[in-house]
Amino acid sequence: MSYAYVNYQTMKRKLLFISVLWLCCSAICSGACIDEVRTFYTNYMTNLLNVDSNNEALCKRYLTEELAAKLHRMAYATGDNPIIRAQDMNSDAIKTLNVREIADDWCMVSYLWDEKDSTSLVEIPLKVGYVNDQCKIVYITPIESDTQYGDEWLSCLENMASYKIDSSSGKSLVESFYKVYLATYCSMCSDLNVRLKSLRLSNLSHTALEQFKKAEQEYLQDTFEGYDLLVTNFDFDGMWFKSLKVLPLDTDNYQVTYQAGKYTHQMNIQTTYQEGRYWISAITGVQ
Repeated sequence: MSYAYVNYQTMKRKLLFISVLWLCCSAICSGACIDEVRTFYTNYMTNLLNVDSNNEALCKRYLTEELAAKLHRMAYATGDNPIIRAQDMNSDAIKTLNVREIADDWCMVSYLWDEKDSTSLVEIPLKVGYVNDQCKIVYITPIESDTQYGDEWLSCLENMASYKIDSSSGKSLVESFYKVYLATYCSMCSDLNVRLKSLRLSNLSHTALEQFKKAEQEYLQDTFEGYDLLVTNFDFDGMWFKSLKVLPLDTDNYQVTYQAGKYTHQMNIQTTYQEGRYWISAITGVQ
């Protein structure tokens, strides 16, 4: 038996061992994350029946800061608690709570609002990940997207580095601005509001900025914080990015739409040429 053959067999065994070890570690990590998600939901739902002030500390432990901020925006958008897809809680939901793995880093949380009624099933897909060696919930599918899940739906950041705002024409400005603006939402960055404001200041005229501020203030009077006229919503989710469409209407006027599940959001955008470039000069949200 040649030395080369023995060496080849040894290498094969090492690679097999590494592969098995990796699979075992992945399974252990996955199982640990499922247990963490189950613990979080059990405690969170129980707290809602009692004193939900305990949930603030619970969320800090099990959710990323970026997701916590996003959930705040999502709650304003739907009126429901996006963690449970409901406004309150009952004992049947806690009793029937289930968490299972549905894909790599993805879990399905489910419960029955009425344990005797199978049609009362609530399902919530979510994504987990390790942050500083601790399993955290990093994303929860919005209620508008139902039971949709998978990393392919959150791919809006893949080409973000190549997104540049092109103000050489009205059409190129609207198309490129919305790609950058919505991808910024998708990033769930800690300084999201600062980045969005910077994009608005750099591309909206004074009139458009005033329109944005007026709409924001109108919702704020009703204690709804953070309304964004450019998306006619309080948040934008990565699962909706691929549905973005820009349709020219007439000279310097464009219709922008995207699908949030079954609901279509529409904005009519007007552009104007000034100081050697195009600007977004008017925004009309269409309900």
